[in-house]
Amino acid sequence: MKRFDMRIGFGLILIVAGIMFMLQNLGIFFGGVSLLWAILFGVAGSAFLNVYASNRENWWALIPGTILAAIGLHIAVDAVLPFVGQYLGGAIILAGIALSFWMIYFTRRDFWWAIIPAGILSSVAFVEILDNVFPRVDMGGFVVVGIGLTFLLLGVLPGYENQLRWAFIPGGIMTLIGILTMPIMETIFAVIWPLALIGAGGYVIYKNFKN
Repeated sequence: MKRFDMRIGFGLILIVAGIMFMLQNLGIFFGGVSLLWAILFGVAGSAFLNVYASNRENWWALIPGTILAAIGLHIAVDAVLPFVGQYLGGAIILAGIALSFWMIYFTRRDFWWAIIPAGILSSVAFVEILDNVFPRVDMGGFVVVGIGLTFLLLGVLPGYENQLRWAFIPGGIMTLIGILTMPIMETIFAVIWPLALIGAGGYVIYKNFKN
């Protein structure tokens, strides 16, 4: 039965490939080769996800499964919606890798370490989109904030009591550094420092007249 199912899947891939090549040769549709690659990556990813679905102990299969599926989705978006793909960039693949680690954690709650790559990659994927939408804005601070928030999340995970409290230290430091290095902070400091000098000068004058 499994061999028969594999033959059906392989046959369907050949049929879809033939239809795409025919439409492309007739000038009706372009990008058939890219979509074929997208389907192949999607099928490969589904195979790994099926390994996990058949046995939940095979959590490792979530990583190649989601990565391959994300690569297929990335190729498909670039082929069908190139305008959207221009803004997403590699965020789809990064989000796919992050999703695999999120799934690992929610599948195995004792694998707290999966939160770290999941949070960091999610932050990088989010910043990738922002960087494509606002190319002239420096987004480095957002990445650092995302890493800091990841460690802060690690520190408040339920079920670990005080075992992961150490994560508050790097989380707090990196979040603060990220906030201070954001572009908007330059504008804020440009206003705060003059106001601080004005306030200090006013206080000195006030104390002088009061005495």
